[in-house]
Amino acid sequence: MVHVRTLILGAGLTGLSTALHLDRLAVETGDATLGDWVLVERDATLGGLTRTEHVDGFLFDHTGHWLHLRHPEMKALVADLMGDRMMEVQRVSRVWSHGALTHYPFQANLYGLPATVVQECLMGAIQSHLDQASGKAKEPVNFQDFCELHFGRGISRHFMIPYNTKLWGVAPTEITAAWCDRFVPKPRLEQVVAGALGASPEQLGYNASFVYPREGGIEALPAAMAARLARAKVRAGVRPVRIDAGRKTMTLSDGAELIYDTLVTSIPLPELLAVVSDLPQPVDEARGWLRCTSLRYVNLGLRKRVLGGIHWLYVPETKYPFYRIGCSSNAVPSLAPAGKSACYVETSNDVVAGDDEISRSVRALLRELGDIDGDDDVEVEAFRHIRYGYVIFDERYFAAKERIFPYLDAQGVRSLGRYGAWVYSSMEDALMDGRRAAWRIAGREEVV
Repeated sequence: MVHVRTLILGAGLTGLSTALHLDRLAVETGDATLGDWVLVERDATLGGLTRTEHVDGFLFDHTGHWLHLRHPEMKALVADLMGDRMMEVQRVSRVWSHGALTHYPFQANLYGLPATVVQECLMGAIQSHLDQASGKAKEPVNFQDFCELHFGRGISRHFMIPYNTKLWGVAPTEITAAWCDRFVPKPRLEQVVAGALGASPEQLGYNASFVYPREGGIEALPAAMAARLARAKVRAGVRPVRIDAGRKTMTLSDGAELIYDTLVTSIPLPELLAVVSDLPQPVDEARGWLRCTSLRYVNLGLRKRVLGGIHWLYVPETKYPFYRIGCSSNAVPSLAPAGKSACYVETSNDVVAGDDEISRSVRALLRELGDIDGDDDVEVEAFRHIRYGYVIFDERYFAAKERIFPYLDAQGVRSLGRYGAWVYSSMEDALMDGRRAAWRIAGREEVV
């Protein structure tokens, strides 16, 4: 049985960041034991979901992977890793509904929609504003309440509710509003009115701009991180089959046994708990309360340029069995051969629609937009599945975490990242989680 100070489980951005920052801290502090880590990854390739597939000259990420950087530390990290290999892109996104292309976000860009829809949305927004100003508004219980409180019933009915129902695979009444403050733009009433008159406000939302590798797709980032790590400390192609949290031991699928002081894990929380042999019954019960969507997406390689330069298009109407279509090569030309388009279509696996129906609907929309003439314009079409998509913040979400995470913390287990911490988060958050984990292991206070 091999002893290691830090065992890192999962080589996505969180795991890679943890290892990278532990090595940096070992040098900065002179404490060589901080570099005593082993990174375990079940796949042969590192990077987790941050990877890129190459097909006939097209490059496809696992749906949209745009890197939004807010923290100076993460900007410095990416600059150090990638140098001048990153490019900054200003978001070009639209909404397709009622036969009209409007700017994103829908709630601040009503101009171009049918007059009756604009009137309904504006009146709802005004009434919502008046209710809040007068103190009549009730505290939201669920995400639908949140939408109607902040946007009014018209905007909620025409975009927020149908779009999010398709994205989450459940009704917004089943979801709390806890996840959305950072990710859902909330324009002021004057911005809603200006957007309805065509005087579109400034770009709103956390994703108004992003950075991305100039070449090679998003996997260029984790590849640059992995290149900084000692390969001898990376165990790829193996997975945990048993964890004794009390004894701090892990058995791997190749029979190897490791004993650790601290476990940093970013694998999906239900999968982690499933292999803990001494899991207390109340924690095991809470594991069954964890819910998330699974994703089905389509990689499309198209013979011509599409979507008029739009990077991604939100599709809220229920007649379409998908909620978003993106053209990655409109943002980063290297992702497709010259004059062609690398696209992705995203839908929840909980949507009751077969692959054939989704394919027909996507092609019909592209013909409706004037982007393709027929099936001959489609060179690549490949359906892909992601088991863990969006964590569902339902009524048992917080109760589950209140049982699970104190137990893990007491056992020296740091479960981080989107699926390890069971949160809605970004790629930058994953990088930050790794940095924080390394600083905590070093006994230093993280100031960010």
